[in-house]
Amino acid sequence: MNTLLYVVSALTVMFTVLAIPVALAFAVHSRTEYDHGPDCWFCHPRLPRIRR
Repeated sequence: MNTLLYVVSALTVMFTVLAIPVALAFAVHSRTEYDHGPDCWFCHPRLPRIRR
């Protein structure tokens, strides 16, 4: 049980450490006054399309 608790705790801490700067960057980016348009990769990510 100690190993499982350690792994879950480590994953939670890593997620929190990564989520805080991402949330701050998202908040700062979304509050900019100019319109970044469709070329903004943060607002409009280019996802790979599946070819059929």
